Amino acid sequence: MLSIRQVPYTFLRHVYCLSSCRYQSNTSNESTNISSSDNIKKSSVNSTSWSTSDTNGLVKELSSRIKTGGPITVAEFMRESLLNPKYGYYTRHEVFGKKGDFITAPEISQIFGELLAIWLMYEHSTNGGNDLQLVELGPGRGTLMNDIIRVLRKRKYSDKHTFIALYEASPLMRRRQAELLLNRSFDPIITNEYRIPDINYSLVWIDDLKQLQSRTTYFITNELFDAYPIHKFQKTVQGWKEIMIDWNPLTKQLQYVLSARQTAMSRLYNNFLSSIDDRQHVEISPQRSVMMQAICKHISNNGGSALIGDYGHWGEKEDTFRGFHKHTVVDPLSDPGNIDITADVDFEELALSGSQIANVQFYGPVSQRNFLYNLGIDIRASTLAKNKTPEEQKEILTAVEKLVSPEHMGERFLYLCVQNSNNKNAPAGFSSPY
Repeated sequence: MLSIRQVPYTFLRHVYCLSSCRYQSNTSNESTNISSSDNIKKSSVNSTSWSTSDTNGLVKELSSRIKTGGPITVAEFMRESLLNPKYGYYTRHEVFGKKGDFITAPEISQIFGELLAIWLMYEHSTNGGNDLQLVELGPGRGTLMNDIIRVLRKRKYSDKHTFIALYEASPLMRRRQAELLLNRSFDPIITNEYRIPDINYSLVWIDDLKQLQSRTTYFITNELFDAYPIHKFQKTVQGWKEIMIDWNPLTKQLQYVLSARQTAMSRLYNNFLSSIDDRQHVEISPQRSVMMQAICKHISNNGGSALIGDYGHWGEKEDTFRGFHKHTVVDPLSDPGNIDITADVDFEELALSGSQIANVQFYGPVSQRNFLYNLGIDIRASTLAKNKTPEEQKEILTAVEKLVSPEHMGERFLYLCVQNSNNKNAPAGFSSPY
């Protein structure tokens, strides 16, 4: 592990502010209880009114589906809650910022994007410095990419040989990204090439990594994998059972139940689940593994690196499934389509999936606190605070506190780096491979 500058952090700790990041310390993390009726009791973290099939169009739609085909998986519930064309959270809501339901690191401080630009330039320059293809997966409103481009422009780093791709599923978010990056309000066409004003970078939107050019590529993801659907499994006296979502005709609300019989996913992961002795509850995301392998394949074939940041753990957490509304933790079933739904990323699962691809190597995971200090967040904060008013200095330090303190994002947010095996240098912010 690279050394961490401790003194400035002690100075920053005196600036206290409430956390408004997606993870809350009081999130439900206990094992799911099973009643005599095999229904799973999962209470809301805070007291919020639950929607019913009479008040929520998605609950009505899902209840009809359940009445016809039986309980659905948590993964199917997440997919519909977030991306349903008519009712999905990401397709209808402005989800980021103070007016949304959560704030991500790029929204907290410009320093975050500036430091990731440093990571990118170090990776690119130490591995040939040829054409630069930068891909952000799940770019939100485009804030992070905008900050990175600003640093590249200031450093006069590359020009017409820089290719930027945004992997984005939501048409609404693609429009927001275009407004920020291109100063135009329109619906970008997938794979159509645009030019970023005043810098002549190529910019495209993609919805499949196969649409990328065959060139050395640097991927950045920030809170992407936590939104991918998960399957949840509970250990019982009868063995591992998948947790499903059912509809209660009396309350007209959704509820958790255990699968009455073995599901397709419990059969697929039977050997893995049977090997677990230290957990009563497991969350598995095949879609995360598929995306991880797609990233690794591109790096293996074309060279480059990937920086993956998210709330997560290394195979030790159990129940992390939760919802967010106005920066407050709520039960995921309480109002689907109108709340954000997420689950912590198992970085061990990602690394094991990616390791099946030849010619790649992994670094980390390291905490966000360590990662940002290794990139010089204290130096950048001090420089930015010079010649500022006391109020502006406090605002800068408060933002840094949110990013690095253990009470906020510092220890809860992890980073994993994937490199082509031909890369000879450890990535900035990391030390040796795990």
